[in-house]
Amino acid sequence: MTAITLKRESDNYWNLIKDASNEVKLALIKRLSDALYPAVAEKAEKKKYTADDFAGIWDDEHFM
Repeated sequence: MTAITLKRESDNYWNLIKDASNEVKLALIKRLSDALYPAVAEKAEKKKYTADDFAGIWDDEHFM
């Protein structure tokens, strides 16, 4: 159901801009990309682990 809704929405937007010039389309692509960049950057950041992150998590009691 979501795919159908997304297709309808994107078709509506496409009908609005399909006759626009290439410059306008490129400007729109840039604006959309800039709007998405923060969300993509948050997912791309990965935590770098150090030995301090694992200190104290090993407990011999449970493994004997």
